[in-house]
Amino acid sequence: MFASINTAATFPRVASAAAGCPGFNGNFRTLPAVPNIPDDRCANNFQNRGPFHNNGTTPLTSELEGWGSSLNVAYNFTDFTALKFITAYRRLSWLGNRDADNTPLTILNTFYNVKGWQSSQELQLTYQRKPVTGVVGVYYFQQKSHDIVTVELHPPPGIDRDSDNNDVDNSSWALFTQWTYNFNEKLGVTAGGRYTEDRKGSFPDQFLYSAPTVKQVPMRWYRDKFSSFTPSASISYRWVEQAMTYVSYSEGFKGGGWNSHFNSVLTPAQQAALQEFKPEKAKTVEAGFKLDLARRTLRLNGALFESKYDDMQITYRGPAPNGVAPFLTNAGKATIKGAELELTRAPTKNWSFEASLAHLRSSIDRLDISPLAVIPPNLRVGNALPFAPRWQGHLGVAYTARALSLRISPRVDGSLQSQTFFDATNTPEIAQLGGYTVLNASVAIAPDAGPWRLTTGVNNATDKIYRVAGNSSLSTGSGYAEVAYARPREYFAMINYDF
Repeated sequence: MFASINTAATFPRVASAAAGCPGFNGNFRTLPAVPNIPDDRCANNFQNRGPFHNNGTTPLTSELEGWGSSLNVAYNFTDFTALKFITAYRRLSWLGNRDADNTPLTILNTFYNVKGWQSSQELQLTYQRKPVTGVVGVYYFQQKSHDIVTVELHPPPGIDRDSDNNDVDNSSWALFTQWTYNFNEKLGVTAGGRYTEDRKGSFPDQFLYSAPTVKQVPMRWYRDKFSSFTPSASISYRWVEQAMTYVSYSEGFKGGGWNSHFNSVLTPAQQAALQEFKPEKAKTVEAGFKLDLARRTLRLNGALFESKYDDMQITYRGPAPNGVAPFLTNAGKATIKGAELELTRAPTKNWSFEASLAHLRSSIDRLDISPLAVIPPNLRVGNALPFAPRWQGHLGVAYTARALSLRISPRVDGSLQSQTFFDATNTPEIAQLGGYTVLNASVAIAPDAGPWRLTTGVNNATDKIYRVAGNSSLSTGSGYAEVAYARPREYFAMINYDF
């Protein structure tokens, strides 16, 4: 939905002049910015029609069809060893249309037609015999898709259509193991590791419809391999039967890949700098405790953690100086520090209470941005990371009653979240700037002994309006900003039946 528009950006001025917005006289260069008047011929913030209204020229649609199957086979060799095999296959087809600017003018629209499939196989060998438990396994994943993507945009001199077609051929395999040794009833040590190798392939066929023979990058397969070994280790100590503490260390790996939206012909230097992005890596240290209190009717867990990110992947626009295409790039270093508390209380067989509270502090520590990127003016060291609110909390209350051989279980849940940014620039126009609380309620009815269960309830009971995602191109020629809102109040009913 509409969030904001940069009235001084090129695309909004071109579209407004072509539509007859007063003052331009048909030439977008006449005025430095679109007049801020309530006229549908003018691309300005008067085009905001509210959180659930698309004021654009292209209907907002998303149609996903998919099917899949999986098979899980387990075999116990002995009382201590077992073999498990998991295989899965999924095929999908997606059609999606979007008006990025959400105005009655054509500034930037996208049309997606994606067809693809995925398959995965995993083999695990487990061992469990005191004082040792462990697992060794291998994993394989393959994905292929054919993406037909059209971008309708309005640079000078007028509307053009851009083909962002791309074929994807990705595969990944991994070897992993993890072992725990309990020295006694109190002290235990766990260590493990995973070797991952990703192969990413991209075949772009991208051009402007006005010049279909001029490719934005040469048509061919672009392939690369990314690999990493990520270890993990932890040590735990049970001071008494009801109290345990632990310390852990782990590393993470997010694979690299290829950008596939360019919107203009890239020079060899631009292609070398912008088309490929490298893996992101993280190192996390955590310390925590687990307590069982009040005769095991109260459980309290807590943790402190810190994650350090290298070669952080963020989205920016390019190529400079006037590019509008979104590119993933490795932008530097970042840190997340946090604390969590979780409480579960079951004072009787009928009542249960759950509560949790989390506090995060995230920041960009260093930026290494390509000079060929269009850098938003507010992208700077010290910004918070996207989707990392300072505070999150949850409170749930449930009660179970019995009547006429039925279990009747009403439940109420409340969750809160503080201010949240959706991009590394911390763009306020697309952020959820205020905190919010959401209430959900449900009632489940099931027989004491029977195969069915009926659940009915309401999500977002107070009909709270809040943002859950956003995308900004305000600092580029396209000049738009868009947001997605959470679903309004929603009633539901469902029946489960076990055969």
